[in-house]
Amino acid sequence: MPQDKSLINSLKTQLAEKSAEAERISQSFKVEDNGGFVVSTEQANAFKKVSADAMELKQLIADAEGLHEVKQYLDAPDATPAAGQHYGQQPQHFTEGKSLGDMFVESDAFKRASEGGFRDRPYVRAEMEGKSIFSLSAGSVTHQTLGSAQNLGISEREFRKFHIRDLFPKSSTKQAVLYGARETGWTNNAKQVKERYAADGVSPATGADTDTWGRAPRSKLSLVPVMYPVAEIAHLIDAHKNILADEPRLKTFINSRMIEGVKYQEDWDLLHSVGDGQSLTGIFNTPGVQQYSGLSTDKYSVQIRRSITKALLAEYDPTGIVLSPTMWEYVEVEEDDTGAFRVALQIAVGAKKQVWRLNVVETTAMADENFLVGAFGLGAQLHDREAVSVTVSSENADNFEKGLITVRADERVALEIPRPESFVIGTWTQPTG
Repeated sequence: MPQDKSLINSLKTQLAEKSAEAERISQSFKVEDNGGFVVSTEQANAFKKVSADAMELKQLIADAEGLHEVKQYLDAPDATPAAGQHYGQQPQHFTEGKSLGDMFVESDAFKRASEGGFRDRPYVRAEMEGKSIFSLSAGSVTHQTLGSAQNLGISEREFRKFHIRDLFPKSSTKQAVLYGARETGWTNNAKQVKERYAADGVSPATGADTDTWGRAPRSKLSLVPVMYPVAEIAHLIDAHKNILADEPRLKTFINSRMIEGVKYQEDWDLLHSVGDGQSLTGIFNTPGVQQYSGLSTDKYSVQIRRSITKALLAEYDPTGIVLSPTMWEYVEVEEDDTGAFRVALQIAVGAKKQVWRLNVVETTAMADENFLVGAFGLGAQLHDREAVSVTVSSENADNFEKGLITVRADERVALEIPRPESFVIGTWTQPTG
C-alpha cells in the first residue's frame, strides 16, 4: 500500500521539521544566572504553536499507521492478524461478528420453527443481549481477533450507524421504575480551616482559654427527588411469509428496518421526549440544562468549544457531542487560515469522529439549528431494562389469509439525568467571516 506509506513518511518528515523548529526556538531563550529562563511573549507563543502542531502530527501518524494495519488485515484475511501476535499470543480463531439479524436466525426458536416449515410454530421470539464489537449496543462477538474485540470495531464502524446510546457507558436495571435525586444547585464553601482562633472566631489564637476551635464552613447542595420511568420503544412491520425462508434477506430486514427503526426513535426520545410519568424525559426538556447561543464572529467548531466551556465552568467534563448530519458537514469542511480542512484530514486517516477531543454522533434526530454537548455517564445515564428483542407472529389480524407475518421489535429503557448542568444545548449562529 504505497499511498499509505507515502502519507506516513510525509507526516514523519513534517514532525521532524517541527521538532527541529521547537529546538531552535528553545535555544533562543535567555538563561539567567540562577538557572531560570527569560522568555518573551512572542517566543512563548511560537513555542506553543510548534508544540501543538507537533502533537497533532504525532496523532495523525498513529492514526495513519493504525489504518494501514487494518487494510493489511482486510487484504489478507487468511493470515494470522498482526495484532493477534501481541506479546507472542497466537489467536485460536478468527473473529465472527454477529448482528442482531444473525442472532435471530440462529436462535433455537427460529431453528425449531424453520424445521417445522413455520407451520407448527407460528410464533417466534428471540431476545438480543445488546452488545457490539464497536459500541456495546447492538450485536455480539463470538471469537476474538486483533488482540481485542475493540480493535475489530474499526472495521465494523463503516457498516453500523453510531447512535446517541453509544456515548453512554453500559448500564442495566431490573426495575420498572427508577427513583433518584436531581442536583439543582451547589454552593461550594470549602476553605482552609485553622486549628484555633481568638474568642471572636476570626483573630489569631492567643493561647488563652477563651480561644475557639476552628469550624469547617457548610456547603450547600440542592436536591429534588425524581422518578424515571422505564419506557418501551417498539414498532411493527408486516412482511410476506416467504421472507422467513430467505435467511440473508431476513437478517437484512431485521437489522436495517426493525432494529434501526427502534434505534432512531431512541435517539429522538433521548433528546426530545416530553415526560408524562410513563415516557422518557429527553435532555432538551429537562429543567436545569444550560443554553448557549453562538456568536456570528465564531466558526462552527469555535461555537462548540465555547459551549464546552459552559459545562466546564459548572465543574463537568463533557464526553460527547450530538449534532445533525448537515451541521457535521459544515464542521468537517471548515477551513483554517491557510485553506486546509481542520477536521476532515483526521477522519481521512482513520481517526474517530471527534471535535475538541470529544466523540461526535451525527443524527437526523437533531435539528439543524441545535447541537448538544454533555457529560454522558456522569450527568445522565441510559439504563437498559430489556434489550432489543424481535418477535415474529403469523397470528395477527388477517395475516393467514394474506400469507403475511408481523415482525415486532422493541426495547425498554430508562433515562436518568441527575446533573442537568453537565449538558449544554447550543443554538448555531451562521458565521459572518
